[in-house]
Amino acid sequence: MLRAPTSKHAYTNEWRATCTFLPSHHPDESPAYNHSASHDRSCGRGSNATVAATSEPLQSSAVHSGEKRIAIIGLGAAGISALRALVGLPKDLREGFIITAFDDRESVGGLWVPQDTAPVPPLVPKTALYPGLRTNGPHPTVTVPNTTFEPETPLLAPRDAVWRYWQTVYNDIELPAGTTVKLQHAVTRATWVGSGLGGEWHLNVLNLSSGDVATKVFDHLIAAPGPNHVPHIPTFVAQDQWLERDSRRVIMHAMWYRDQKVFQNRIVLILGGGPSGLDLARHSSWSAQKVFWSRQESVGGSHLYDSPKGVESVPTLHLINGTALPEVDFVILATGYEVTFPFLQEGGLLDEVERDIGLQPDDHLTTNSRYVRPLYESTLSLDPRYPLGSLFFVGILRYYPTGLGCYAQGLFAAYTIARPSLLGPRSELLASLRAREARVRAEFGVEMGKVGHRVDIGYGASHGFEDKGPFQDLLVHSLREHDPSLAGMPGIPPRGFNYTERWRAYIIKHALNVTYGWHARLDSEGEGLDGWEGDYARGLRTEADYLDAVSRFLGWLKSKKVNSSLST
Repeated sequence: MLRAPTSKHAYTNEWRATCTFLPSHHPDESPAYNHSASHDRSCGRGSNATVAATSEPLQSSAVHSGEKRIAIIGLGAAGISALRALVGLPKDLREGFIITAFDDRESVGGLWVPQDTAPVPPLVPKTALYPGLRTNGPHPTVTVPNTTFEPETPLLAPRDAVWRYWQTVYNDIELPAGTTVKLQHAVTRATWVGSGLGGEWHLNVLNLSSGDVATKVFDHLIAAPGPNHVPHIPTFVAQDQWLERDSRRVIMHAMWYRDQKVFQNRIVLILGGGPSGLDLARHSSWSAQKVFWSRQESVGGSHLYDSPKGVESVPTLHLINGTALPEVDFVILATGYEVTFPFLQEGGLLDEVERDIGLQPDDHLTTNSRYVRPLYESTLSLDPRYPLGSLFFVGILRYYPTGLGCYAQGLFAAYTIARPSLLGPRSELLASLRAREARVRAEFGVEMGKVGHRVDIGYGASHGFEDKGPFQDLLVHSLREHDPSLAGMPGIPPRGFNYTERWRAYIIKHALNVTYGWHARLDSEGEGLDGWEGDYARGLRTEADYLDAVSRFLGWLKSKKVNSSLST
């Protein structure tokens, strides 16, 4: 049997390699380790924590020898993970760290903070997450080490449970002196004052409570606002004419969706085949007169979910050119989001280029709305206009385990800020980026700029351990390879152990199976802990419990031969 740790936070205090595993799911390779609770802070809010929504400017000393002033922009999953990694370093490594985290919401949690009423376009919602939304996979794929979901959370966790989870992760961070969190503060502009040899970040920060604007100064910037803030809204041939022919016709991006009632008696066309497309196909089918779903196989051969009951798949084509599907009167765009960072663009440090430009330049940071370049492992900016290690990105990737991946990126930023010698020369890191892009070009026949930041494109398989392992392992293990003395430090596994625990890798590998089967069963049997969902939630507290629930559900799925195209 595959076992996971059974303590309250699902980890033990010693390195352990005694778990037994299912060999049919896990090729022979180094074991994973149990992230030690003694190395990760999870003992509650420290007395030195400062949470503020005030307007006073941060003072910048002209001389700050030994100080490392670090700004984190965003306190969703990415920003919280980065903050956790920074303050979790041993005290001697984070000596001189002065950390300030900014978020424009009234609470930590980023996109998971509810906004149940969307503003009227063109105003953009703070979040795309609507009531009734579930996680895209079993919630152990969302978590960071040492902190589990609350007991008896269904495997596909509801939105509000995820928000509470990230609040718990945040509250378990003991913030040291010199660390400040500023909610309802928006960073509107980031400029680098200096050159590639040295300088400092000047951030324009708007206090949303008072309206005051202050300029605040830092040495390092971690951009972690999350990737789902700017909706990608394509336009189509004859779109205006299509809308004008019938006043009832609507085109709406999924970011504005909140309630299935909007589809009442409508003939709906869903555009987009990702998890949002699937979810909206399901939701619209409950109240719409008819639902069509148009999607295409993405680069990399990602699985196309079967259409939910009552939803008709149609070719990608036709869309709304006035001739096909003439009866459609409601189009919802599940077309994703643009990868952009307005505060960097305002500061002249991120140039927008054409979406299909091909290869982007090496000598300055650009985005084509899918792909930011040049970045080392989608984390470290290689722009030569400021020193290496001045700008990091966390949470920019898609299709990776959120908590584990964001925490890995946070660890990379934290350790390399503490020890800049861990970074090789820019030319070496740029060569690594080019090699990865060449691999994608050779394997899939496309540029990375076409597919964007994805762990299943250009890396070892995201749901297994082919090649050198999943993205998060590659990033964390690279620190250990550069400096073997880091082995066993907070977040860094000892030699011979993997960052991703095997029990978690098993769940990640089968996440799609669980997601598809769970939604199919929700549609046929309903939801709620008093029904079948309770069989996979009641009494569950630890990661071991949730692992057992995943295994049992996969067994049920296999016995029912649900969606046999997925591996079990």
